[in-house]
Amino acid sequence: MNQVLTTNTFFGTVSPTPPAQPAPSITMPEPISYEFQVVEQIENGKIVKVRLQYRRHIHDQYGNIKTHGMWEDVPRVQYNIL
Repeated sequence: MNQVLTTNTFFGTVSPTPPAQPAPSITMPEPISYEFQVVEQIENGKIVKVRLQYRRHIHDQYGNIKTHGMWEDVPRVQYNIL
């Protein structure tokens, strides 16, 4: 899974009481969400393989999906328990 977060820079305004100064910029990570699904591979009416897949969506500051992810298999790890 790719663990890199994308960022977005926002610029605010300062009240114009003293001479207007540019507001400092704030860099915030963009919100992400994950979606999961189970995929069954069926041959001759029998399930021969089951996979867990995920996709990651990146959202804008209002919660709208900005980038749709592609379905990818979750990596499988096997541990040897003594």
